[in-house]
Parts: sequence; C-alpha cells; structure tokens
Amino acid sequence: MHLPILKFVVITLASALAAALSMFRYAFDTGESPSDDGPRALVAEFVGYWIGFILLVWSFTVEGKTVQWTLRGVAAFAALAGIVLSTHFSDTTEVPETPDKEPTGFKNDTTDLHLE
Repeated sequence: MHLPILKFVVITLASALAAALSMFRYAFDTGESPSDDGPRALVAEFVGYWIGFILLVWSFTVEGKTVQWTLRGVAAFAALAGIVLSTHFSDTTEVPETPDKEPTGFKNDTTDLHLE
C-alpha cells in the first residue's frame, strides 16, 4: 500500500530538484540571476519544468506504449508552456508605474514623533 505513495513522493521530489537544476544551469553559465525577470517568471518556469519532469519520469513507470508517449508529449508541452509563460511574465512590471492615488503613509498624528 505504501509503495505507490512512496513512488509518487520520490518522483515529485526528484522532479523538483531536476527542475531547479535545469533553471539554474543557465544562470551558472551566464552569471545572471534567474530572478532578474521577476518572481512570476521564475515561478512559471519552475512549475512548467516541474510538471514536465514529473510526467516524463512517470511515463517510464506506466505500461502501454500509447500512454507512455502521450505522457511524454504532455511533459514536453508543459515545459514549453512554462518557458512561454516565463517569457511573457518577464516583460511585465511588478509595480504599477503611476500610483492610483497619493500615498497616505504618515498622515496620521499618532505616528508623528514630537521631539520638543
């Protein structure tokens, strides 16, 4: 009973490690930080690679050639979708360029320091 659960946990953890290593391989080669594109791009790329690696490794554990190649195709699509979403999110700004209203941070009298 514990073997399928253990297999799923091992595949998931190994896939997360492989996804992180594949993302940071480019960073080691170029010397750039992967987070330069923003957190949304980083998360999209990681999740795409992670799902791709999970499905790729899982395809070797199931029977039937059709199911194996279907899982491998979906794995490739997930990795490509992660790359495309990462590219899309890297072009967006994280903070609006113009605020909606004036900041109201310290207009309250209770936060003023009276040093007289």
